Amino acid sequence: MKRFSLGDPVFLRNLIAYPIEYDSFDPTDNTTPKITTLDEAFDKCEVEIRELENPDINEVLFDNQGDYPLLVLDGEEMTGALQNRIIASSNLIAARMSRTIPVVCAEEGRWDEIGGFATGFCSYPGLRSLLASKKTNTQQVIWREIDRKLTATKTISQSSSMHDIYNNLEDEILRYVEGFQSLDHKAIGFIGVAGDRILGCDVFSHPTVYRKFETKLIRSYALDAIEYQKNNRGLIDVAEFLNQVIVTLENKKVGKRENFSVKGPGFSGQGIIHQKQIIHLSAFPN
Repeated sequence: MKRFSLGDPVFLRNLIAYPIEYDSFDPTDNTTPKITTLDEAFDKCEVEIRELENPDINEVLFDNQGDYPLLVLDGEEMTGALQNRIIASSNLIAARMSRTIPVVCAEEGRWDEIGGFATGFCSYPGLRSLLASKKTNTQQVIWREIDRKLTATKTISQSSSMHDIYNNLEDEILRYVEGFQSLDHKAIGFIGVAGDRILGCDVFSHPTVYRKFETKLIRSYALDAIEYQKNNRGLIDVAEFLNQVIVTLENKKVGKRENFSVKGPGFSGQGIIHQKQIIHLSAFPN
C-alpha cells in the first residue's frame, strides 16, 4: 500500500481541511482507471437510475450508458422517483452495464412517484458515519439522525428530507466554498475538522479522481461544520487519525473484495477496490 502524508491545512471558515497526499507522487502516473461521476453522467445523459420493477426501499437500478466506469460514493444522494435515497456504499459500475445498487432512504415521509431520479447532494459526514458502521437497523438510525439534523438546523421538511436541510442552508454553505479552487494539485483527499472534532476523511486513488468530487465533498463537510462552531481548546491529532486508518487497512489486507468495510480504534470506514487498488475510502470517528 502506498504511504500517505498530510499537507498544509486549508481554512474554510471554521472548517479545516487537511490535504492527504502520497508520500511520493508521480504526476505522469496513468494507472488509475478513467472514471465518470454521477454528476458528470447526468449532465451528459449517460446514466439512468430507476426504481426496480417491484420497488424496494433498499435498492435501485443504475444503467451506465457511458463509455467509462461510473463511480458513486457512499452517501451520494439521488432525488425524485418514489423517495430520495443515498448510496449505502461506494460502487463502480462498468461502462455500458446495468446493476442494482444498495441504497438507504433519506426522506422518511414520502413514498409517492414525482418523476425520475436526479442527482443531489452528498450526505454530511455525521450521516455517512452511520452508513460505515453497518448497523443492523441502519435505516431507522439514518431517519433518526436526519430528524435530529432537521431540529438542529431549524429546517422544516414535510417529508423529513435531508435534501431540505441543504436547501435551507445553501447560503451558509456557499460562504464556505466562496473563492475555493482546490486544496492542492497533489491532494488525493482530505481530513475535515470543525470545532473540537474530526468529522471524517475521504481518500481516492489519484488526484484527478479526487478533484472530480472535491467541491461536492467540501460542501458536505461544511454542513456539519455549521453545527460544530465550538472553539478547539485541545489538540486534535489528525496525523494519528490518518495513521490509525492506514495501519488498520494494512492489517486487514483488503484487496480481494470489490466493497470492503473497516473498523479500527475509534473509527469506522468503507471503500471500494478495483484491480487490486483502493479507488475510494471514507472513514469517520465513531
